Amino acid sequence: MPNHEKKNNSHVPLIERGVMPVILLTLICAACVAILAVTATMTAEAREKQEKLIADENKRMLFPDADEFPEESVKEAGKLFPTGNPVDLTVDHPDVKELFVVKQGSTVVGAIVRAESKGYGGKLPVMVGFDLEGVIVGIVPDASNETAGLGQNVALAPFTDQFKGRDLSDPLDDLDMVSSATISSKSVINSVKSAAAAFNAFMPTEGGNTP
Repeated sequence: MPNHEKKNNSHVPLIERGVMPVILLTLICAACVAILAVTATMTAEAREKQEKLIADENKRMLFPDADEFPEESVKEAGKLFPTGNPVDLTVDHPDVKELFVVKQGSTVVGAIVRAESKGYGGKLPVMVGFDLEGVIVGIVPDASNETAGLGQNVALAPFTDQFKGRDLSDPLDDLDMVSSATISSKSVINSVKSAAAAFNAFMPTEGGNTP
């Protein structure tokens, strides 16, 4: 008889066993939700950190000796630069999306302007590095949306190295286009011209009239 009663008790619905099992289940569910929330937050933070590392890595390709790259609002471009002339780039330079101050220690040594124009596969962003005289130190195109083996080659040195050492007044009309990627090549050139015009707006230099 006792065994029979014990067997029957094992089939008693959970809700009829009192409040304790319900409380335990509630706590377990709450703990699971909390763990999922923490995991999601950590994943988002890790993703954001990874994206920042990648972005900083691209900036260091332009200025390997720099210590930091604080971002400056494109609506007040030039505010953090010596002899800068604060301007709102969103008015006359809509293709410019981001601006970064390049610093070594407490000294500003250059600027990075990110501009974009339409490539073959969509928007083709280009980071353009300038020293304080307005000379291009290098460019880093993000050609990931372009055709592999063709348009993506605009991000390679044979094309990008052609921009180094050119000043703001250079018309950039003697560049060798990437073979079979004229649209992508012209997109990069247009973005560099946009970046140069924006730099000249907030950091006017002698002979810096852009084409």
